[in-house]
Amino acid sequence: MEVVIIGGGAAGMSAASKAKRTAIDSRVTVVENGNFVSYAECGIPYYLSDKFENYENLIHYPIKEFTENRGINVMTGKKVKSIDSNQKKVILEGGETLKFDKLVIATGASAVRSEYESLGNVFAVRTLDQAIAIKKNGLGKKIAIIGDGILGMELASELSIDGKQVTLVSKHDRLFPKMDEKVTEDMISFFSRNVKVILSEKIVKISKIQNGLKVELEHTTIEVDSVFYAIGIVPNTGFLKGSGIKLSEQGLIEVNSHMETNVVDIYAAGDCATSINRISGKLEAQPLAQIANKMGRIAGSNLAGKEMVFPGGLGTTLVKVFDFELGFCGLNEVVAKKEGFAPDVKIVRGKSRANYYPGGSTLTLKIVYDKESRRLLGAEVCSMDNGAWRLNTLETAIYSGMTVDDLFYNDLGYTPPFGPVWDPIIIAASLTMRD
Repeated sequence: MEVVIIGGGAAGMSAASKAKRTAIDSRVTVVENGNFVSYAECGIPYYLSDKFENYENLIHYPIKEFTENRGINVMTGKKVKSIDSNQKKVILEGGETLKFDKLVIATGASAVRSEYESLGNVFAVRTLDQAIAIKKNGLGKKIAIIGDGILGMELASELSIDGKQVTLVSKHDRLFPKMDEKVTEDMISFFSRNVKVILSEKIVKISKIQNGLKVELEHTTIEVDSVFYAIGIVPNTGFLKGSGIKLSEQGLIEVNSHMETNVVDIYAAGDCATSINRISGKLEAQPLAQIANKMGRIAGSNLAGKEMVFPGGLGTTLVKVFDFELGFCGLNEVVAKKEGFAPDVKIVRGKSRANYYPGGSTLTLKIVYDKESRRLLGAEVCSMDNGAWRLNTLETAIYSGMTVDDLFYNDLGYTPPFGPVWDPIIIAASLTMRD
């Protein structure tokens, strides 16, 4: 069996490895546009901010691990031009073709690019190749970041810690609107004291000046050495035109719980494909590493004849902004209402550890639940201490279908260095019992 995987990221290499392990006699070939496979894309902000010097620290496995130890053929620096679904061929730029019996498309997504990149020192980053080029080019001292999503906030905080003078520009009227401002107020206050924040503004023009770049906004102008665009991503699916593979309105490849597309023997996984929301059951984008790895494994297993079913994800997102651990999962109250629930919200502002134990911090936590079934639907957490494990605890509860009553009676371990005896999670659940 000839198996071709397009894309050497998290989903692609997981699919390749699982397919080869399951169907030992198959020939598995991975085609990757860039020069690297199997690397930590999420670590790029830390590489750019000099947390470490060697980009090889980001590589999970060298290519020879796959070629020599796992029996997988890896082709780097090869761009796919198109797919002939009827003839079962992958056509590369330059005319080379690869025949397949089974195909997995795991091409990921690209950062939205700026029309001003030709000026130099205007960047968008998503791949390790891009990060290496940016690092080699140098950033200078004064940096503008356009966008306050996950990447924008991470880059701004890490570059500021590295001693850069950072200005973040957002089109929104408040910072990081992905989360409830009542939950993130401590982070936003700290962030705004360390990064210059310009809200409700859009780029009008960027031009080159003697000492760098002039960024003209609608109501003000700033001068910087470099500009990062962090305004979103787009799925790498443009080459599928004419293939017969069904795409969503956002350009994502539509797949079922087996990672199958609408074309027989063609699968898709990762950031280029739809995922399933575990609560609503609807197809949506969940461009997250942990989701991509699982989708890839499921695709590889199913194409090799061993059934695996993806039950869906919650879009669980964790971010480190300066020393704050914050994140969210599941549905917020606005989305929950649209999905037919009767949502209610409880927000708790407590302590990450026992009051008397040193090293603790304020912790703000939000839960969303359905008033009728009392089922947990979503959660948000923000703290400078022990915020991440609490979000993951809440995610596990939501994923398992627990109610707020189950959450209250959940037997969380207690010791003063890790939390108060009445943990903010338990307090939030208890508040729902007072209604």
